[in-house]
Amino acid sequence: MCPISLAVANADVPLSSLADGDPRVRDVGAKTAAEVMAELEQRRREDPAYRAELERVELERAERVRLLEIAEQPVVADLRAIGLDLDTVWDLDTIPDSRPRAIPVLLEHLALDYPERVLEGIGQGLDHRSARAWWGDLREMMLDTERHVVRDRLAATLSTCATREHYEDLLAFIQNDSLGQCRIYFLRPINSIGNRITAGQGRAVIESVADDPVLGKEATAVLEGRSRSQ
Repeated sequence: MCPISLAVANADVPLSSLADGDPRVRDVGAKTAAEVMAELEQRRREDPAYRAELERVELERAERVRLLEIAEQPVVADLRAIGLDLDTVWDLDTIPDSRPRAIPVLLEHLALDYPERVLEGIGQGLDHRSARAWWGDLREMMLDTERHVVRDRLAATLSTCATREHYEDLLAFIQNDSLGQCRIYFLRPINSIGNRITAGQGRAVIESVADDPVLGKEATAVLEGRSRSQ
């Protein structure tokens, strides 16, 4: 793929946001991100068809954002009703001590028929240790939902909240094939909690799934002491 085509494919990203090493400007030979940006800016000025394509993509992006803002208004309104001053569910991170109040509202709305991006934001709001008090609700919703994004966010939340009393649940989760890829979230808490219960207990569980086609990669990373991002 040539540099220009690569940039058009990512035209909803402002050129000024690209930087050396950004994967969106890979495969451009010896050119730096700054050089690619300069070329694209020149083309934008000189090529009406290219400029029109950029404008079309930006209009589509803005429309997607607008529709998502409309779609999330019910959960935003309910969060405002309990005293949380926010414009989007993604703002919860910026409001200290908001989670204990927000979690019952988020759980209620996570079960509703929102677009995936809105559900992701609602689920992200749940991912806090204070959600531990709702462990049973989180567990049952994760096991019952048919929406991948909901299952994924609930699994992430449960892994964040897990303590020793939840160890048996964690073991049951990784044995439940119907949970699919999201089971990887539970390997690290199983390892750390199990090892605190009895030296090597958690590690033995991780070793037992090291060859699993779904869990194996993350299990190997845990055994080698690597973070999830490595």
